[in-house]
Amino acid sequence: MTTVRRWGFLAWAALAVVLVALTVGLHVELRTHVFGDGLPFYLGSWASMLIGGTLIWVLVRTLGERRRLDAQVVHAFVGHPLRFELVWCLFLLMAFLLSMAVLSRLFTIFETEVGADLAMSVSLVCRLLFLFTLPVLVLDRSGVTTDGRGTQMPNIVLKPRELWRWSGLLPVVLTLGLMGAVFLPSTGYPQVSFALTGFLVAFTVISICEEAFFRAMLQTRLEIYMGRWGGIVAASVVFALTYALIQDFDAVSQLPDEGLVHETGLAMLTYGAAGLFYGYLWACFRNLWLNVLMRVGVFVLLVSPELTFGIIGL
Repeated sequence: MTTVRRWGFLAWAALAVVLVALTVGLHVELRTHVFGDGLPFYLGSWASMLIGGTLIWVLVRTLGERRRLDAQVVHAFVGHPLRFELVWCLFLLMAFLLSMAVLSRLFTIFETEVGADLAMSVSLVCRLLFLFTLPVLVLDRSGVTTDGRGTQMPNIVLKPRELWRWSGLLPVVLTLGLMGAVFLPSTGYPQVSFALTGFLVAFTVISICEEAFFRAMLQTRLEIYMGRWGGIVAASVVFALTYALIQDFDAVSQLPDEGLVHETGLAMLTYGAAGLFYGYLWACFRNLWLNVLMRVGVFVLLVSPELTFGIIGL
């Protein structure tokens, strides 16, 4: 297990570095964007998350309650066939990608144009089914034991009763404030409207599904095998690659359509980097609602007044 923890982290970190280096090196437009007009955006967002992550570290070190929480999480997985569940995570993720592609193509065939409402419905249905409902049934119930230990994780995730686990609101608010200073001058302030409210509700549901799957289910299990940072990095890479692969079919947040290499590079630099922050936030507080608040906050910052999403999503 020690070998898996050490080499697992190094392997996933190396994969992340290689993906960024190759995509930036091979794609001229991406390289020009990253080191040109897009550089202030990247540096600003990365610096914001780094500052927020530093505050998380300070809070955890000061409060000193994380070890007890980690012990609760480990105990909650007693009776779960973790390797089997990780295979299921991969299968459900592939099913999600396939469903997004198939439904989007079907709607394109039978409709001359897929409207925003219909496209958002596809995103919602696929995420609710393959990233939340089925994973909850398969993963959180597959390890149920006679003494009920297999059902503890949902309560830990969704019902954080300890006051210190809500102290993560401070770095979330700080990070969103710093990111707002970076994003809002270019995106503008979104106007309150019925359409914005609808998209906000939809994205809240999407955030719950994604954070429950990528962080609470996938990352937590990977942490047991590869250690805390091994699980965080691995889940962040998978999170970024997922968004790179669904860009042609997803209405939630579109990257510039310049081909898979371009989208992979941008996804690693945006979703991958953000995934590290989301993952660290999750690993320290195990509070799903903090992650959802962070995701929804970033969504609001990236929405332009005309309700067209920013060119880069997090």
